Amino acid sequence: MEFFTIINAILLGLAALLCFHKPSRSKNLIFLLLAFSMLFVLMAFRKGVGYDYNMYAVGFRNMASTGFETLSYMDWEFGFVLFTKLLGIIPGMDYQWYMIILSVLAILPAVIFIYKNSSMPWLSTILYVNLFMYFMSMNFLRQMIAVSLLMLAWHFLKHNKFIWYAVIIVFASFFHQTVLFMIPVYLLVKMKPNLKELLIYGFFLLWFYTASTNLLGLVMNFYHEEYKGSIFIVEGVSFVYAILPLFLTITAFLLVKTETINLTNENKYLINLTLIGTIMMVTMSKHSIIERLSYYFIIFMMLLAPVIFRSLKTKGIHYTTAGERTIDWTSPKARTLLSVGFLVLVLALSYLHFYYGLNENAHGLKEYATWMKFPW
Repeated sequence: MEFFTIINAILLGLAALLCFHKPSRSKNLIFLLLAFSMLFVLMAFRKGVGYDYNMYAVGFRNMASTGFETLSYMDWEFGFVLFTKLLGIIPGMDYQWYMIILSVLAILPAVIFIYKNSSMPWLSTILYVNLFMYFMSMNFLRQMIAVSLLMLAWHFLKHNKFIWYAVIIVFASFFHQTVLFMIPVYLLVKMKPNLKELLIYGFFLLWFYTASTNLLGLVMNFYHEEYKGSIFIVEGVSFVYAILPLFLTITAFLLVKTETINLTNENKYLINLTLIGTIMMVTMSKHSIIERLSYYFIIFMMLLAPVIFRSLKTKGIHYTTAGERTIDWTSPKARTLLSVGFLVLVLALSYLHFYYGLNENAHGLKEYATWMKFPW
């Protein structure tokens, strides 16, 4: 745990050095290159880190040794099996090189995604680590590729190019089928975020939360029957993981109401994606298997937090209530207090998420180990 505390401290130190004072695109890029280079090395050269590490190690050796006589392995998707077998025929390819290549597929899309889409790359990077996107990428290797492809699909989603968006999602499903859930989500994000929508989603969440056991049991009758009645269905994870998403969702809806957030298509989609992700993360407190779906939405929470911060910093809050009472928090001092207060809360809640999960050994990364002879 102390090891990852040092990593977090380094990220925050780099942010303070490069991004807090007079941030620029070049400083953001330097920060991202330094931060993700460190994260890449730790990911690529780990040993036995991640609950599924050994399973994928054995799988690589088995798939590489059997050649192309069969393109199936366990219940793994065709695309991942074919990808692994193609790598297996490269001379000198062993599991360590395999992990390095998979690490590139995790890290490079994340760097591009954050650099191109986040107004505060340092904050998005810290959320990438603290909300366990980084840890997930060292454990759920097949889903990691699907999430990386979704990051690239965001460009087509925000520009309303459904065909290209759907093509990428379908391709990503060859690595993890759960990503197909993001096709109907394309329609859901079109709704205008307002209190009426929040009530509709709230009712849906209440209904789904109460009916979820029977619904999941019905799904498991024909899809992944091995999970039926398992611990992943009958037990959930801590509600702690839903606190930051709830905070971001409620804050965003309130700031839409006060017209603090400019409701561009991109911002509207980010708010709705965060809302849907929040529903997933509340529900996974009852069924831990829903955690799998939450990672498709956390990447958008990483973008929404900077949008909220910038909106508070530039506009503040000005709103007239139904009782004709005016709230005017638009002075420079008020805007600074609002934006800094929001930032402090986001960081505090993200560290709560991080350390609570780390203490639970989320994704099997509580203790770090590498095959390289580092002094730790």
